[in-house]
Amino acid sequence: MKYQVIHITDYIYEFPATLCHNLMFQIPQDTDFQKVEKYVCEISPKPSSEMERMDFFGNKYLYFSVERSHKKLTVTSQSILDLQQPAWIAIHPKETMPWEKVVDWLHTVEATNDIRQYYLESNHVQFIDGVKDYALKSFTPGRPIMEAMLDLNKRIFDDFAFTPGFTDISTPLQKVFEHKKGVCQDFAHFSLACLRVLGLAARYVSGYIETIPPPGKPKLIGSDASHAWIAVYIPEHGWVEFDSTNNLLVNDKHIRVAVGRDFADVTPLKGIVYSGSEQEMKVSVDVTNLEESEAI
Repeated sequence: MKYQVIHITDYIYEFPATLCHNLMFQIPQDTDFQKVEKYVCEISPKPSSEMERMDFFGNKYLYFSVERSHKKLTVTSQSILDLQQPAWIAIHPKETMPWEKVVDWLHTVEATNDIRQYYLESNHVQFIDGVKDYALKSFTPGRPIMEAMLDLNKRIFDDFAFTPGFTDISTPLQKVFEHKKGVCQDFAHFSLACLRVLGLAARYVSGYIETIPPPGKPKLIGSDASHAWIAVYIPEHGWVEFDSTNNLLVNDKHIRVAVGRDFADVTPLKGIVYSGSEQEMKVSVDVTNLEESEAI
């Protein structure tokens, strides 16, 4: 699959801002199954300083500052990527290790700290009341880890309602669990809590997935959105990715940008602005399958 992603973020200020510092995690990464053909970023007004860096988790990110008066900040990221089916698509779930043995393995010298760090709590992933009992309904004794994870994926998909506007990034995970409502980042955080409370290593993945319109309806430009899912570490297979929002084993339609402990590590755009006014943020994301569009 070949995809184009255009991600536009506008910050509009009531009164001019005099200075802003920003970190942007919107640069897709090369992997064994994803190759970045092109990436460009345009910022208006033009930054006073701009540096691309690598974070602790191996993600590329952009730091920039605008040091002059402005009433609007616009950041446009554009990527073209080639995606292949990940190797885990061919794994037979029943043939993977029992999940308890994976927990044991994580406490051996073979498991490195960069893997083990992902079985701890984090800002948005807390071991809330009831989460372990919920997880254990899928992770029964001796069950192969990938089979158990696919079952957990399906249960979250069935039990939780995708409800934009019900939560924001400050909504506690307990509220998401109690009401069984939220969006992809909430479902990813809940999945991570289920896994980490059992002692498994699991990390947050940010990226994009194309939105398919209802039958007979046209696709609206800019109607896609940033997406989130999770990856579980399975010895002999590495990081295997699951999308509970769509009840999917992640495939060649998921575009990866960054990984971390949770959303806070890979926020698409965050920063500090010096302004004495309210601000409005508008986001437009368009994910286009270039092979399908060329065929048309």
